Amino acid sequence: MSDSPSEQLLTSVQDAVIQAYYPDRVRAAAGARTRAQAAQSVVTVFAGALVATFTLTSLATTATATRIAACAAVALWLGAATLYVRAIATVVPPPPTAARQARNAQTLIEEVLKRGDAEARQVDRRQSVANGLSVLALAATLLTFSLALFVEHPDKSRRGVLILKSDARVSLAALCGAEVSRVEGEIDVLSVRSQFVAVTLFSCGDRRDVKVRIPRNSVSVLLTKES
Repeated sequence: MSDSPSEQLLTSVQDAVIQAYYPDRVRAAAGARTRAQAAQSVVTVFAGALVATFTLTSLATTATATRIAACAAVALWLGAATLYVRAIATVVPPPPTAARQARNAQTLIEEVLKRGDAEARQVDRRQSVANGLSVLALAATLLTFSLALFVEHPDKSRRGVLILKSDARVSLAALCGAEVSRVEGEIDVLSVRSQFVAVTLFSCGDRRDVKVRIPRNSVSVLLTKES
């Protein structure tokens, strides 16, 4: 007696499920490594962008706490990237209890599935550690940017002398009432690399401690006293 249509359909569905399920079970470790590789790519981009940002923003002129947080953030990002590489590229050895040979086909199938699951779990555990380190790296990065925004360098102002060009002398004369080529004051060393150099003049006409910003291209020479 031939099988009924419902039994034929059930058999077809069963075959399709088996063909889709077991290959994925066997390749479970490959899937775990693919997930780790995707995460590692994101972390590598973050680490590279962070290093480039800190390089361009002159991190050496920031407060000590900011520099420490920045170094910690970069170290954590690089550590996370290393852990992702370990999860992706390092071979997972079979467990000590793994069978050396299969007695029959069923034993072989069970051993293959068992090893695939064990390797996938090990890769996922390694990725979990890398994920945790990535979270710490992200927190350190946020801390670094917060410190850079709200914590001023304790030694950002130094006493110094500016030798001005003619255009700056004319502008300063309009403010202070006398044209001078040499001005003294407290110079904001963090502004030296920007478009305007900030300096607090000891005197400007009849006023004291006046803060002005002079275009950097209008300064011939800048001399600061190192503490």
